[in-house]
Amino acid sequence: MRTVRGGTAHPGGILDPGTTIDPRGAAHPTAARRPARRVAALLLAGAVLALAACTGGSDTNGLEDASPAEIGTRSVEALRTAQSVRVVGTVQDPSTDGTTNYDLVMSGSSSRGTVTSDSIVTEVVKIADDTYARGSKEYYESIGEGAAAELLADRWVRLSDDAAGQYRYFTIDGFALSIGEYVSALDGDVSTEKIDGKPAVEVGSKVGTRLWAANSGDAVPLRLELLGGDEGKMEFSEYGSKVAIAAPANAVDLASLA
Repeated sequence: MRTVRGGTAHPGGILDPGTTIDPRGAAHPTAARRPARRVAALLLAGAVLALAACTGGSDTNGLEDASPAEIGTRSVEALRTAQSVRVVGTVQDPSTDGTTNYDLVMSGSSSRGTVTSDSIVTEVVKIADDTYARGSKEYYESIGEGAAAELLADRWVRLSDDAAGQYRYFTIDGFALSIGEYVSALDGDVSTEKIDGKPAVEVGSKVGTRLWAANSGDAVPLRLELLGGDEGKMEFSEYGSKVAIAAPANAVDLASLA
């Protein structure tokens, strides 16, 4: 609180708020206004920072200004260098009308999760060149192991190289390679929106494929819709989460049964 000991009042009897009165009765408006101006400057700076926080400021990775081809390239590279990721997707094969759903967690050259082909549900663990599966009798019949289906049903099995071939892309590098041909053809308009509350850019192609990639931090893919050839949708999430993937204990080696 200021103490005023004398001075000249403005009309209405109100002292100029920028004026101080010293004991000798002399007013010093300039000296008093300096701290007031500093306070005003600090308040203005705070308001600017608050507005930037609310709007996100310029905290983007620049993807909104990139070309469609560059967006595709950067998203693939960001996926390839990710420490870990979860991918949930659906793929339809037009040649067979078959549908495959998968829910995978991947870290480096390892992955684990479930794969559902039509009504057949299979658990899969992949560690480098070793692939393990646990499925029903119908699953083993579907991969050509009908003779041993009764023995293998509901047990973890280390698959032979031939049987494991269908899971060869179940790694981060494999997914980056598999989506590369789709996103390299992106040529549509670029727009911005949010995916699960995260800033993203959206870009498409003439054949209908659409990619949503993160517009802040690493330019990782967040969603991909495929048209042309295989059709489907992929959702990418949980980037960088801690992932533990280990080989199942007591797995039967399918190659040893041949």
